[in-house]
Amino acid sequence: MKKEPYKLDVKNLIVKGSVGSKEIFSVKATPDIEIDEENVLKAYEGEVKATLLEDSILAEFNINYEMETVCARCLKTFLRKGAISFDREYLIGKRAVAPRTGRYMAGADGLIVDKEFCIEVAGPILEEIAFDIPMKPLCKESCKGIT
Repeated sequence: MKKEPYKLDVKNLIVKGSVGSKEIFSVKATPDIEIDEENVLKAYEGEVKATLLEDSILAEFNINYEMETVCARCLKTFLRKGAISFDREYLIGKRAVAPRTGRYMAGADGLIVDKEFCIEVAGPILEEIAFDIPMKPLCKESCKGIT
């Protein structure tokens, strides 16, 4: 099976581990993704610590990233570095069925461990980076603005 980018293989953790077992994964990408008109994600890297729970995996993310953005004062493009930490829970096995609709539901975050025992991490990482973008990014605190 070819490993897809942005997915972590948690099969060993699920099959060989016991509740409380942990595994640490390194993640690194240079996606060059346009978040919005003024922000382009250039790169991210960090760790994902996966902990096996009874019927789910708790993934704790510690990510550093670089974003090309525009200064709110001088309107010049600059490279902004940031760091985020967050966690997500991925359900293992059966997904719950909603009583009224009969549709499958994933966890609160809509995340599951797929059939190949992988968890998709790019979505949560991109979501948290987008939330971390300041309303008015500055190239430097002392920026005088347009001159």
